[in-house]
Amino acid sequence: MSPVSISWIKCYLRITNFLINYEQYEKTKLFSFNDKTLFGEVAMRIVRTGLEDIDAALGGGIIERGSLLIAYDKRSLGWILGLKIVKHLIESGTIAVILNTTLPISRLDLRLKCAGLDLHKAGEEGKLYIIDLFGSKYGIPSRKPYILQISDWSEDTGIVKLLNVYRELSSKVPKDSLVVILVATLEGLYHDFEYPIMKRILRASVASLEKEPLNDFRIIIISLLNASAVPEHITAWLFTQSEQIIEFVSHIGPSGLEETILVPKSVLPKFMPHHYRVKLSKEHFIQLF
Repeated sequence: MSPVSISWIKCYLRITNFLINYEQYEKTKLFSFNDKTLFGEVAMRIVRTGLEDIDAALGGGIIERGSLLIAYDKRSLGWILGLKIVKHLIESGTIAVILNTTLPISRLDLRLKCAGLDLHKAGEEGKLYIIDLFGSKYGIPSRKPYILQISDWSEDTGIVKLLNVYRELSSKVPKDSLVVILVATLEGLYHDFEYPIMKRILRASVASLEKEPLNDFRIIIISLLNASAVPEHITAWLFTQSEQIIEFVSHIGPSGLEETILVPKSVLPKFMPHHYRVKLSKEHFIQLF
């Protein structure tokens, strides 16, 4: 097994609820929203996630108005990392917006609870909004004011209505707030809305962030992708579109389920590629027959 830092193992195992044989990790990290990194004459503002080893691996944190892609495979627990980052940011005062493309709200709530985040509590407190594309397409209504849907979804008018939802939401969020957008998930866009619509939604959404009123907001984007569920050329395109990438690759070997965590890309000047190995499973013997 490749050498890994003990601090990273503690952090990752705590994220995935596999904290075994380590003391409880209780280090509190203050969030800094004013850090700037100079690259030539351009200042890039970064947001610290509160997960110290993640920030270090990315070269300092998540880039404001940039996009972090978290890719994983079918056995990986990497998706929990994105939810944990959102939870930490909400606790620091950030407003979260989840673009839900994959599951009914009831099942999205279960995933968020796995990461320690109560969807409805955060929504009622004004800390979390859901843009529910899945419910919009499949006619699953919600009367919650923090769950925004598109009436009469169609491929012809849906994207225009989605951009109107963005503008509606911008009126609910104070302009001095930091906003984290979580796309959950990209493979949901691919399978439930198909590739041409997926590309149009992503491109229209990115373009809308450069126009009024959204261009005045402080925004970071985190996207979740099960790379096992989409063709390789889709993954390659999404890698190209992202300023920062964390990739989780699971392995089943003689010692059980392990995960390699790759950090191959970040445009921050201090970034150097990293990789880590974590053992997730412990061998047990059972008798079924």
